[in-house]
Amino acid sequence: MSWTCRNEQTGAIRFHMELSNLVLNYRRRSHNEEWEDVEQVISFDRTPCNYGGKRTWFLCPHCNRRVALLYGAGKYFLCRHCYNLTYASQQTQRYERLMEKARAIRKRLGGGDDLWEPFPDKPKGMHWKTYYRLQKEAEHASRFSLVLAERQFGYEWL
Repeated sequence: MSWTCRNEQTGAIRFHMELSNLVLNYRRRSHNEEWEDVEQVISFDRTPCNYGGKRTWFLCPHCNRRVALLYGAGKYFLCRHCYNLTYASQQTQRYERLMEKARAIRKRLGGGDDLWEPFPDKPKGMHWKTYYRLQKEAEHASRFSLVLAERQFGYEWL
């Protein structure tokens, strides 16, 4: 496999599996530097599953943490903790997350993205108790997101 940036090859990788680890051999370069050959051994850990079988995990080569994903954000493939990577949701403002929560509830009920539209009707087969709970959650998230946005931007929405 290989990868590119702006139609220029910036890396290539080969791998082979062993019983308890994965061996990566790759070439990389950054910012028009010389190509660098890297060999990295990544160990596995296995945990039992509730209904039989085993789940295989990577062990981060730097911190030895059990993880499902490793990231090639630098010279080596490491866990997101070692590269100090965050989830996209951690980079959004609280009012944006609340708006998204209100939108998700509306979509679940068959509505659209627009928070200004009337709240969707109860879907057939849903208990009224569940519908009212979701309606309350969506209303709270929507109102609170506007309050937080108003505080941040000094803008009155209503």
